[in-house]
Amino acid sequence: MKRLLALATALAVGLAAPLAADDLADVRAQAGARLFRAFLSADVDVDRKKVEKDQILVVFLYTDDRQRAVDLAASFAGNPKDAVTIHGAPVLVELSSDISLASYGGRIPAGIFLAQSPSQNTLKSIIKYGIDHHVIVYSPFEGHVERGVLGGIAVEAQVRPYVNLTTLGASSITLKPLFFKVTKVFR
Repeated sequence: MKRLLALATALAVGLAAPLAADDLADVRAQAGARLFRAFLSADVDVDRKKVEKDQILVVFLYTDDRQRAVDLAASFAGNPKDAVTIHGAPVLVELSSDISLASYGGRIPAGIFLAQSPSQNTLKSIIKYGIDHHVIVYSPFEGHVERGVLGGIAVEAQVRPYVNLTTLGASSITLKPLFFKVTKVFR
């Protein structure tokens, strides 16, 4: 949790400089990719959401810019010399442009990170998929949490995780209480 607070503080300082809209979106996405791991770690049931080889599946979903998904997945992973783990379990990161998520079948991811902003109808179907399958859907894009995405990033005086409480409840996902001490909540 100390690392999350240090990251939030560092990002808030970094965001103090004036940025162009595209630059701000990139900063939000990069910061969001790093906060996404904290969301997954806060899911009290994440250990029960494993796929083959006892791995936790995380999908970086993109529409047409695979390289953006690659870059954000790298930010999520952190130091390339260290294996990505959550609660000691290895994390399997996959990139996908299958916005219907049909190719995943019974391999339900623990989390989906929106690397690009999908159309409004597609966003609704991804939110529904997350609710129906108890998946943390995370978006760094402004306005997505208010539209029903479970988690995102709030950039204010500080950078903090942002949770849609209605979607969280509908998804039957329980986050650790300590996580809410640093989280902005949308009701």
